[in-house]
Amino acid sequence: TTSTSNLLFPWRHAPTLPDRVLAHNDYSGQFNPTTRDPYILRKLIAARELNVSAWNVLPIPFYRHEWECDLANGFAVGFGFAVEELWRSLFRVPVKNENGIISIDSSTQTTSITDHISSSSSSSSPNKDDNNEYLLGMMDKKLLREYQTLVNPTDVHFKFSLEPIASRLQHLFAVPVPGLTREIVEDNPYVRGSIYRLHSSYEENGFDERYFDMLTDFAKYNNDARDKRTVIAEAAITCLEFFQVRDRASGRLVMGMEDDDDDGERGRGEEVVHIVRFEVVTEEKSWDNDNGDDDDGNERREIGNWKITDVDDLLEGNLFH
Repeated sequence: TTSTSNLLFPWRHAPTLPDRVLAHNDYSGQFNPTTRDPYILRKLIAARELNVSAWNVLPIPFYRHEWECDLANGFAVGFGFAVEELWRSLFRVPVKNENGIISIDSSTQTTSITDHISSSSSSSSPNKDDNNEYLLGMMDKKLLREYQTLVNPTDVHFKFSLEPIASRLQHLFAVPVPGLTREIVEDNPYVRGSIYRLHSSYEENGFDERYFDMLTDFAKYNNDARDKRTVIAEAAITCLEFFQVRDRASGRLVMGMEDDDDDGERGRGEEVVHIVRFEVVTEEKSWDNDNGDDDDGNERREIGNWKITDVDDLLEGNLFH
């Protein structure tokens, strides 16, 4: 009794990965000419940005490198915290987190949620959670606004629990042009698609005057960030999950599971898998210890904070470049 529809409620509750993941599509977009490069080469470049040596990236049959496991496990923990805060901000009810098991039952709302939302909206903008710095530190604002738009807590009773039980790194790549970050593109929309335009110009006429004019325009926008680079990762996070959406007025089940369907392992729902997309910006920095070099003599990168940019392809990868 699973549902993969996000027309009513933007949550994918399914035991398998989306078809595009199974088809090895990493949603890196038409503006990424390096999609033609071998996957291992793209992974090597991205891993280098994370201070991982090439030796620790090369594939070994039936073996996962420790850094991949650590990264995927960290993603699972971060996903749990983000989901907890997301539901708390949308439904304005307590969300429990007991030993990593997140649960919510919006039918326990003791005060009028309609009055609460009305009073909130009368004194703030429609994007009323844009000042939730904790949530915005974990989740991209475009993704957050998508949930705010699609979820109307006055219409539904939402019952949910989630326990991440496994996680695997599915995709890892770097945006091919250094200095191109989501923040720069949001501030300068012209930069969006610049990778594709430069690549197309080169393929048509090589390094001609037009190419260098375009390159000069691009450099004006990202010159201050030329030492930065964006890395994108996707993790397949397996969870024990109970998911139920009922019409608030009639009590009718409109999505998800019946109460008596909660017969999974340890009584905590069904096993499902979520594909969660993360993004981080790395930067070249000066280091005082050992000249900032790693074991291979390469300069180490400073790694920012990972942020969730898409969940289950709600924004089809939420590309910015």
